[in-house]
Amino acid sequence: AKEAKEAKEAKEAPPKRDKDKEGGKKEGKKREEPAAADKAAAEREKLLKKVIKEGGKKGVEIEGAADMGGLEFFCTTLESPDGDVGLLEASMTAMNAEPDPDAEDRKGCSGRVGKMIFSAGVQQLAMVAYVPAGSAEKVLLADWLHHVCAAVQGEVASPPAAAESPDGGLVASAVVKANADAGKFPLKDKDTAMAAAFAFLRTKGAFPEDKDDSEDEMVFGDDCNLDDYD
Repeated sequence: AKEAKEAKEAKEAPPKRDKDKEGGKKEGKKREEPAAADKAAAEREKLLKKVIKEGGKKGVEIEGAADMGGLEFFCTTLESPDGDVGLLEASMTAMNAEPDPDAEDRKGCSGRVGKMIFSAGVQQLAMVAYVPAGSAEKVLLADWLHHVCAAVQGEVASPPAAAESPDGGLVASAVVKANADAGKFPLKDKDTAMAAAFAFLRTKGAFPEDKDDSEDEMVFGDDCNLDDYD
């Protein structure tokens, strides 16, 4: 009877857990999580460098256009942020930066030019606006961004704040969420938003009136060559 009872208890008892095996699984998972986080951080850092490089180059192009045409304001698009408003803000900072005298190539240099930049991604359109201190009386940043947001149902992401620029001024950002059911697509909204941005500047006498269609194609196109503007 004693042997039968022991056999019954052994049968009903839950199986023993292999603590060493489970511990190994947990330890493996812990190792995988930091590795994935490190990889994501490295990819983000790599993308940020690409964003800064593109912004610095675009800043020089805008500086050239301003020198040739006397422009105080401009609007353009950037591809590498891919709709990420934080990365687009980094682009603006790079565009406004003082050039490094020891660098092989000039970058930035356009802090004296007010601008609104756009980046269309899959999920949203990001917009960042900047007005240097010297142009604040001509164009109010909050009014400019509000006008553009109204044209595309955009939402302010960051209200006007001090800009990281040698020319001072303010910077603000906004986003326009994609909504296929409502016919809202970032690329389409980008064109509408940019047109609204230029239109507002013209009402303030801050950007020249249209002269012909070719000028509009150059200004509004993603691949416009700012060096051709005069």
